[in-house]
Amino acid sequence: SESPAGGVGSLRTLRLLRLFRVLRFLRLLKALLKSDLSWTESNAFEVFMSLVIGTNAIIMGLQLDYEWGGWMWIDNMFLVLYFCELVLRIRRQECKFFTDTSMLAWNLLDFVIVVGGVLDLWLMPLIGLFRSLVLGHENVTADNKLVSVMKLLRLTRILRVLRLVRLLRAIKPLYTLLLGVIESLRAMQWVMLLTLLMLYAGAIFWTSLVGKGLIYSGDVPAPVEENFGSVPRSLFSLFRLMNGDTDVVGAITTTVYGQLLFVSFMVLSNWAILAILTSVVSDNMIAASRRAQAERDVVEKAEEYVQREARLQTLFKEIDTSGSGTISEEEWKSMLQDPGLFHELCEATGLAERDLVELFGYLAVDAR
Repeated sequence: SESPAGGVGSLRTLRLLRLFRVLRFLRLLKALLKSDLSWTESNAFEVFMSLVIGTNAIIMGLQLDYEWGGWMWIDNMFLVLYFCELVLRIRRQECKFFTDTSMLAWNLLDFVIVVGGVLDLWLMPLIGLFRSLVLGHENVTADNKLVSVMKLLRLTRILRVLRLVRLLRAIKPLYTLLLGVIESLRAMQWVMLLTLLMLYAGAIFWTSLVGKGLIYSGDVPAPVEENFGSVPRSLFSLFRLMNGDTDVVGAITTTVYGQLLFVSFMVLSNWAILAILTSVVSDNMIAASRRAQAERDVVEKAEEYVQREARLQTLFKEIDTSGSGTISEEEWKSMLQDPGLFHELCEATGLAERDLVELFGYLAVDAR
């Protein structure tokens, strides 16, 4: 009779062989990689992936509020889609996927998110299953190093929310607005530095006059001491005041000097600094929108030029009935007798009928 240890070993081997069923998926992926992948750059595919990202974002919110054992299978389904898309894009673009400077940030973001998901949802469970079936380690979580790695990978799930940024790329107005915000953040650094210097100078001033009791004839009130008793506390209180929280100065505005300090700070911070900040953000967003529109115009003109060139080549082949590669005067006159063809040629070239006839005359003379 077979020993119990031998039976357990055979059972583990059979369970391990089930893992090879994943080869069916790899064979399907291999067939896709050998096909024409130009459809991965089409608008329909972009719309499909945008819908997937939007649906995934909604499910991410539901996962946090509702406990359900099926979320894991849904996460794996989305990961399969993202993994296939990443592999197909890398196969289509090859080295350009990692070298194209215009899309490098987006490509690296997708790559990091997908690789983190593969490690979290696929690789680590496989390692745990291998340790359980082959090595006989039933308590997989006993390894402290493995537990630390799994916690780190679970933290990377938060990065999945960054896919919403990619969703904005599919919506041109929102993407233009995002570019404007990014450009504004770069220009805001000097405004933020100016604000920090103003708040720090104000914190010293308020701590000296208010926190140390120079504007009071007696003891400093407890709320004033709590909010302006030191420079760090004054700095934070002035930041709150700058953003509309007037509770921090409730005990100060009972005196005339406190009211003057309050009015002076509000005029300087809300009227001056915030006006400068608004102006910088608005100017940079307008400039970014104009640059984005100019880039779109260049791309559209390039696409229009390619389409017009292909259309002209088709028309010339139709006019060149002899197949000589040139249009003779007889072929040209024959084309003039066809109003539909002549009108289509005028549209493709963007020239009027008279200009087109004169241009052929000049070119015919040069050819001779």
